[in-house]
Amino acid sequence: MTKPLCPRCGLAPLPPEEAVALAAETAVSLFPIAPSLRADEAVYEARLRRCGDCDALREGILCAYCGCYVRFRARSQKSYCPNPVEDRWLGIQTGDVRVS
Repeated sequence: MTKPLCPRCGLAPLPPEEAVALAAETAVSLFPIAPSLRADEAVYEARLRRCGDCDALREGILCAYCGCYVRFRARSQKSYCPNPVEDRWLGIQTGDVRVS
C-alpha cells in the first residue's frame, strides 16, 4: 500500500505533473490572491527555484516545514520562507529582484 502524501487528509500521491497542476488549480480557485498582493513574476520564479533546491520540498509541491503548497505560498508578496534555520528567500525582493 502506498503511503499517503498528506498525513492529515490521506491524499494519495499523484504523478508529479498532475499533482502540481491540481495543487495550483485548487489553490487559485479556493484562495485567490488579488493582483495588488501578488509577488512579481520574477520574484515568484526565484522563490520557486530556491524551494526546488530545498531538502524540505516534498513530492515537488509541499513544504515540510509548514505543510503548504509552495506554488501558492511563493505567489504572495508578504510570504516568507518558513525554514526555521535559514530564510531561503532572503534577498529576493518584490519590485527589485535581486537574487543573492
